[in-house]
Amino acid sequence: MFVGLAVILIGIGLYFSPSIDELISGYIYVLLHPALADFDALVHGGHFGTAFFNSGLLLLCVIAVYRLTKTRINGGQIAAAMMVVGFSFYGKDILSIWWPIIGVFLYTKWQGKHLSANTALAFFSTALSPVFSVTAFGTPAIPPGSPQAIIAGMLLGILAGVLVGIIGDHLPNIHRGYVLFNAGFAAGFAGILINALRRSINIGHDQFPYMTGDYVSGANLPLGIALSIMFAYLMIMGLVFGGGKDFIQMLNHSSKGGNYVEKFGFASCLINMGLMGFVSVAYVILVRGHLNGVVFACIWTAVGFATNGLTLRMYLPTMAGVFLAAFLTGGFGGVIAGQGFLAPALTKISIRGMLLAAIFSCGMAPIVGTHGIVAGLVVGFAHAILVPNTAAFHGWMSLYNNGLSLSLIAVIFHPIYMKMGIHPDEHTANVWWHHK
Repeated sequence: MFVGLAVILIGIGLYFSPSIDELISGYIYVLLHPALADFDALVHGGHFGTAFFNSGLLLLCVIAVYRLTKTRINGGQIAAAMMVVGFSFYGKDILSIWWPIIGVFLYTKWQGKHLSANTALAFFSTALSPVFSVTAFGTPAIPPGSPQAIIAGMLLGILAGVLVGIIGDHLPNIHRGYVLFNAGFAAGFAGILINALRRSINIGHDQFPYMTGDYVSGANLPLGIALSIMFAYLMIMGLVFGGGKDFIQMLNHSSKGGNYVEKFGFASCLINMGLMGFVSVAYVILVRGHLNGVVFACIWTAVGFATNGLTLRMYLPTMAGVFLAAFLTGGFGGVIAGQGFLAPALTKISIRGMLLAAIFSCGMAPIVGTHGIVAGLVVGFAHAILVPNTAAFHGWMSLYNNGLSLSLIAVIFHPIYMKMGIHPDEHTANVWWHHK
């Protein structure tokens, strides 16, 4: 299935590439370019083909590692693979992903475990791929691309992976499993430590490097068609494999996450993956946003976690909460600035940051599944306010910045809901106020 998806990605990349020579030159530029969070490979590769080619190539790498380590494929492994697909448009490439992976595998061996036990975490740890690329190719204090810079990038990338392995084992105890993106929480903390270390030895950075022109805009039709081809492929194959009946059961399911491959079967998960993709694209189009590499990353995240805890009924409330927050804060901010309410409100719901917040809010699905719809609206609202302010903590080096924000919100809101008597109970999921 996923080899087929990789072939489609590479095929789309070849279609969008003016020539093989330009595909190769664009890809080399991406490999040797420092890529912090919000790096849009669709722009920096010179043409769309580079990013799609990179995505297909990285998916083949994931499949190869799963095969070599004899990893059993379940919801977590699929979610990790799809995040690699998505973030290959956003900051991951064939050079930068391996160092945090090596770090996680070193930690795994130190724990005396088989590598297959942590392959999903290893690929989730590639959220810290920018640690290598920025250190190796974007640090003025060290000649970019020099042996010293590359070695420093490799060592810091491996250290980042080790930290994710150590921290990732314990963070679920903090947010009680109410965030699907546990690796985003771990990568955020590891990124904060790495950022502090880099700055302490005078190789850090303080400014966000990308401007408005560094993102694709006005290309919703070709990019939307490309995504639709892949999401249709997933849904059709799911139907061919007979997942329709179990998919209906999945739609009615609402709980605190879980491995949907084991609960409902692989075929039904394929249908759910395609559906999450189409819903995410539809949201971008409806609010008049722009599809680009950064937005691709969050869409593929929703697609991946459709196998590991996400259904439509748990997705829409948090998305609506982000929409409401963007609309109201944009409108009131406009009034304060003397620009009126409606125009600034409509503008804010379509900006890149709020698109990401809305789609990434799917990581709070367990809150909706256990505490109810209104609880989902509230945490979505809070996420839209918090997430623009967290990336500077880790120097924009953790690609899963939304995962960090969502986890912090879960840590705050879960005990509040418990104190209010809103108890997590799968039998009362989607009930706002549950009286004991």
